[in-house]
Amino acid sequence: GPLVDQMNYELSECQAGEGVDDDGRVTWLGNDPARYVYILEEGSSNPGVPPNYDLPDGTIWRVDVAPQDAPIDSGVSFGDAPEGSFQVFPALGESPAALVTGQRYHLYVLFDVAMPLARCVFEAP
Repeated sequence: GPLVDQMNYELSECQAGEGVDDDGRVTWLGNDPARYVYILEEGSSNPGVPPNYDLPDGTIWRVDVAPQDAPIDSGVSFGDAPEGSFQVFPALGESPAALVTGQRYHLYVLFDVAMPLARCVFEAP
């Protein structure tokens, strides 16, 4: 079903305008807001469903939005949880590892569990 498809999905290259830009903005295409935003090391497993598969090894940064709060729009700052969201990884108050210029990473953005908006590989500027 869709959960297995998500776990086994092969990520493609991000399109122009997706990923983390020179200003540290995390962007995905379209006008759809998100409840889950991940930046992962290249080669990481795809995020799955809670409680066991939603924080794969290789997660660098993850931000969630609680069900009662409005989802967040594209353009959030890497390492900052926008208003109405909260940082899940790394632990609250810790900064994510810096992205290395030229290194490849996964962008994984979900409208809700098992409802992807962006799943692709980008190169850090």
